[in-house]
Amino acid sequence: MDHATTPPSPRTVAVIPIRALEGAKSRLGAALDAEEREALAAGLLSRTVRAARAAGTIAAVAVISPDPAALQIAAAEGAVTLRQAGSGLNEALVTARTWADDGGAGVLVVIPADLPAIDAAELDRLVRAALGSRGAAGSQVALVPDRHGDGTNVLLLSPPGVIPFGFGPGSRARHRAAAAAAGAGYQELDGPLGLDLDTPDDLALVDVEALEHEGRRLLATRPAEAPSPGLHVLPLLGIPEVRPGADLERLLGDALAATPGVMPLCSSDVLVVTQKVVSKAEGAVVDLDTVVPRPEAVAFGERWDRDPRQVEMVLREARRVVRMDRGVLIVETIHGFVCANGGVDASNVGPGSGRIVTLLPRDPDASAARIREAVRARFGVDLPVVISDSFGRPWRWGIVDVAIGVSGLQPLEDLRGQPDADGRIMRSTIRAVVDELASAAELVLGKVAGRPAAIVRGADPPRGEGSIRDLVMPAEFDLFP
Repeated sequence: MDHATTPPSPRTVAVIPIRALEGAKSRLGAALDAEEREALAAGLLSRTVRAARAAGTIAAVAVISPDPAALQIAAAEGAVTLRQAGSGLNEALVTARTWADDGGAGVLVVIPADLPAIDAAELDRLVRAALGSRGAAGSQVALVPDRHGDGTNVLLLSPPGVIPFGFGPGSRARHRAAAAAAGAGYQELDGPLGLDLDTPDDLALVDVEALEHEGRRLLATRPAEAPSPGLHVLPLLGIPEVRPGADLERLLGDALAATPGVMPLCSSDVLVVTQKVVSKAEGAVVDLDTVVPRPEAVAFGERWDRDPRQVEMVLREARRVVRMDRGVLIVETIHGFVCANGGVDASNVGPGSGRIVTLLPRDPDASAARIREAVRARFGVDLPVVISDSFGRPWRWGIVDVAIGVSGLQPLEDLRGQPDADGRIMRSTIRAVVDELASAAELVLGKVAGRPAAIVRGADPPRGEGSIRDLVMPAEFDLFP
């Protein structure tokens, strides 16, 4: 006996296109001055994002705009941010459709940012009504026409590429004709989403004062003017103490959204995250009270005033001991790094300081890749990620930060075979780009400020899918084994 089953609902995402906030809603000029209109537009955008994110039928929300201030507001409300390159709405929506397709969406809903009656319940009603009327082929176009009759306020496409976008005067008829040409189901839905803000009389439909107040608050944190050429390092603010099991990807995303001047993300940006918070979030921590040191660790600790339990952990983490003398342990880790103490660290460990040590992440490249993917999913930007740690250097005092994990970058830039400034061909110059990025970030992160991550902007390093293993020198090249 056959049993009918209900197919799973396709993943539905929403995109909210918006032009620049400054100069917005010019047709309301008879009632509101330019500053009031800008604040109103910002408040409406914020409310629209919140409504879309609260809708149970919508899995993800993106805002596409050429305006950094609008994208910053969107990011603060938890939306993905898409930088609009062209000037036209339909061109911008093609970019948004690519984002939807890349995320595996089966339905795309286009929502303007100026609908006074927007709320989550109405969006859910629209999505359910539209998907409930799909024909056998499954493709569907549904829209909410504007109250003037010829335009489109909300547009639902299933799948996202079923028809081309046709916004502008007469869009209602264009979308209807395109659906017919594609053989897709077509439905028009009535309701409060047909209202928009076009004329001063429409202002009676909204709480203008409340929206303006919210808009002014949001605009007060707008990004500064574009930075001058050069390198800029922006520490991320508001990251709390990270504990084992913490959702580090969410914490970093929240900090990216909330730190003034960071959003929107730029194509030259790199996110540098310190090893300590990665290790703590992944549970790479050890309570020294649980460690029983071997006799060799006890003897070394007693001779050089070292905690034998920490010495034991260094030996456990080591693939081989390079040198163990004068209170210093130089070892090779399982990753191939040759460093002091094998990355076992008792500083900046938070609660339990004095008996807790952190270990290096088992796979720092994978750690970087997880953070990169989380940022891409949330903000729609492929942001390279570097995991950094402090290493000493042979024959020099002092430590510097270097990369121990990477995703989205080529760790090395091989300049061999290229001419230098004098035209002389370089034969041995290979830049450790990710190490330079890690050191640049450390200058603003410091060791005691409680800032574990930063954006390095303007370096424009070589992109690609490299591994930190590319930096590890093979044994046959080691002149000092």
